[in-house]
Amino acid sequence: MAEKIAQKTLLKSIPKRKTLSNKSDGGVVLVIAGGAKFMGAGLLSALACTRSGAGYTHLMTDLVRYPWVKFPDFIIHKFSLATLKKHQESVIAIGPGLGTEKSKVSYVRTLLKMKAERVILDADALTIVSQMKIKKLPASWVLTPHEAELARLLHVPVRNVKNNREYYLNEAHRRFGCVIVLKGHETLLASKGKITYASFGSVALAKAGTGDVLLGVIAALRAQGLEAYPAAALGVLIHGTAAKDWEKKGNDHLGLRPTDLIDQIPQTIKRLRSTAKGN
Repeated sequence: MAEKIAQKTLLKSIPKRKTLSNKSDGGVVLVIAGGAKFMGAGLLSALACTRSGAGYTHLMTDLVRYPWVKFPDFIIHKFSLATLKKHQESVIAIGPGLGTEKSKVSYVRTLLKMKAERVILDADALTIVSQMKIKKLPASWVLTPHEAELARLLHVPVRNVKNNREYYLNEAHRRFGCVIVLKGHETLLASKGKITYASFGSVALAKAGTGDVLLGVIAALRAQGLEAYPAAALGVLIHGTAAKDWEKKGNDHLGLRPTDLIDQIPQTIKRLRSTAKGN
């Protein structure tokens, strides 16, 4: 049976800067996302990284369409295997709006070949994995599927996953061997043979783009030194609580935009940090 995520323990792991800290202490994230048709997906993940404390945020995306003036925050790269190989030691968040063509498949293969340790896969990267003959993934990797993506990874009907989320999450964890976050009304996480659940979220998150934000939050936490499971679990906590905090300001749940969620993150992290001190 799934156990509830230990919220008090997670709150104590919220990163903080010391007086003499600099940007290097925030770590480095490379976001690989936002192909020609879905530029916004990469921007959302990268923005969430910066809002969640990453020291350096690199974005590998479609440079032809990149809105330089509006988003000067990131170190921008064109899609390139050479750039990916230079970031072996970085946290790599890959998938939203990426596409699944052959050139993008090579990114996932390269990550495996160069034994990158801190990788988070979402969206199109999960589709790519589902089409590959992979026995195991590194235990330090994180997958963030919704129900349809988990079904695709396991090659089972979506209705099976919907009807027995915990069972199929465990099956995916046994197969791939890494941390898996099953997004949904009650988010489930699998790590080291154990299933935990989180009820921090809101129905306001049922909107395209909010998953891209979660990817960025988890990546930033990973870059700041958290291990795979704590980063994933704390990311889920911050993400879901931010949505609730936004609603508490008098907003209706129908109106949440992913950018609203990103703007809310700093206030939510500050409040959660204060809550941790109060405990």
